[in-house]
This record gives sequence, structure tokens and C-alpha cells, in this order.
Amino acid sequence: MKSSLLSAVAAAALIAALPASAQETRSFTDDAGRTVEVPSHPQRIVTLHDSSLTTPLIELGIMPVGAFSRSGEDGPYMRGAATLTGVTFANSGIVDVGGSPADLEAIAALEPDLIITAAFQQTPLDQLQSIAPTVVVEDDMRGQLASFEGIAALTGTEDRLDILKSRYESQIDQIRNVLAGRDISASIILTQEGQIAAWHTYGVLGKVLRDAGFSFPPVVDAVEGSEREFFSGEELQAFDADFMFLTYDAPRGMGPADAIAELATLTPSFCQFLTACAGERLVLLPREDAVARSYTAAGMMASAVLAAISGRHLDALAQ
Repeated sequence: MKSSLLSAVAAAALIAALPASAQETRSFTDDAGRTVEVPSHPQRIVTLHDSSLTTPLIELGIMPVGAFSRSGEDGPYMRGAATLTGVTFANSGIVDVGGSPADLEAIAALEPDLIITAAFQQTPLDQLQSIAPTVVVEDDMRGQLASFEGIAALTGTEDRLDILKSRYESQIDQIRNVLAGRDISASIILTQEGQIAAWHTYGVLGKVLRDAGFSFPPVVDAVEGSEREFFSGEELQAFDADFMFLTYDAPRGMGPADAIAELATLTPSFCQFLTACAGERLVLLPREDAVARSYTAAGMMASAVLAAISGRHLDALAQ
């Protein structure tokens, strides 16, 4: 019996020591249209975007060995990871492999068996592919939260994804029940580069609002694809809606008051002509959660929307 146990331990050690090229593989067609041979059961994954790749991977129950980082006031961080998963570089052992471009030496030192990257990542695919099988998983090509589909397929976590989807649908149903078929409009704004930036569907917050049945101003619906468009401060009134959501970037030192101040600088006295603001229906939310590709973030945004539309707000709009 002792001999059998030792043999099993030795076999497990041998399997763990096998290089990626000796592992069982399968073909995977990524979002760049490339067919890549990937490990059937990857064990050492590096993710090269935080909110659209690292956070979804963690929510599906897989911890990467290395991940994309951003620079914040307190050092490198993964956008949204701390609030959505509780995972940080400090408490997880995940290695910071830089931003865009990534640190190739840091990635190679981790000996990954799979690298998951995004289309915007500036590190050339051929350089990443020389380290380990590399696939492109791009959320914006297929809609918010779609990166989960590719990551689940790569890691065999489809059952976990089904549970996350079911929870999300229940959360959206809660909002629909409160709206009760009423035509309620919403818009999301943020200031960037001295202008108003807008997307057709801004992050998971936009997905929640659209899935729940809110309508949007024509100026927002006219934005095509996943690209952002910029507008001058004089055009702010076109974004007015029953409920308006303004985001702020806390990791970069912007709080709610700063977001309001920026908007006031761009469009003085904006609250006097925005009905949402005058009716106390201008809602401020943290940008890292509002934009995250995360089912946890979706639940948080759904709760925030429920709080915003509850009680007197909808009653006042119905009058």
C-alpha cells in the first residue's frame, strides 16, 4: 500500500512538471478569428486586462498567476477586483505583469500555460505566443459580460457561469417588477478631456438599465457600436432623462464631489436645466464598479438602480 501511495504521488508530481507542450490540448477559436491550441485544463493563467478578464476569471472560481495592472495613488491595482472579488495583488499572490504593453519578462518568469489577452493590449501577439498559448477574448465585440463566455469555455467553468446568469436574471426581474411597464428614461454621463463622454451601453451599469427596460435619450441611442463619442458642455441637456447616472473614478482620486465639480465647470448651473438633477434623480456611482465586466458588479448596479427608482421617485414621475 505504501508503494502504491508513493507511486501515485510520483505520478502526480510528474504530471505537474510536464511542460505546456506535453499537456492535453484542444483547438480554440478566439475573438480575433485565430485558432489556437490551448491546454484542455489550464493551471497557470495570465490575464492581460483587469475588469474584462481578471475579474471574470476570479468570479468563475479560477485564480490567475499573473495579471494586468493599473497605476493608482497607492500603487498598482486591478480595477474593480478589490470591491468585486476581495482579491488584490497584496492578498492573493497574483503577480503584477504590467499594463499595456505588458512586462514580457515577468510573464515568462511565471511559466504560464495560457495567456488571455484583449484586442487593445499593445503587447504583440507573437511575443506572447512565444511564451505560452495566447488567446484574445474581447467583451465589446459581443456585448457586456460576453467575455465570460470565452473564459468559461477555456476553463471548463460553464456550470458556474450558468449560476451567475441565473442570479443576474433574478436581479433584473426585481427592477422590471418595480418599473411595472412604465416608460422611464435613463442616461449615463461622465466627463473626460473637458467634454462629455458617452457610450451606447456604458459598462455593466448600461447593460442593467437596458436589460431592465429603461429607454435612453436619442443622443445615446445614436452612438454606434462600442466606441465612445464626445460632446460639448452645451450639449448636456440632450442627455437629460428621468434618471441620470454620473460616475466618479475613486482609485484615481476623484470622489463624488469632484465629479460634480467637473460637470459644473463644463456646464455651469447644469442642475437648473436638468430635470433629473432638479428632481433629485441624479445618481453618483463608482466608475470602477459601473464599468466592470462582472456579474457581482451587475448585482451591485441592479441594487443601486432599485434604490434610485424606489418610492417617491416613480410616484412623482407618474403624476
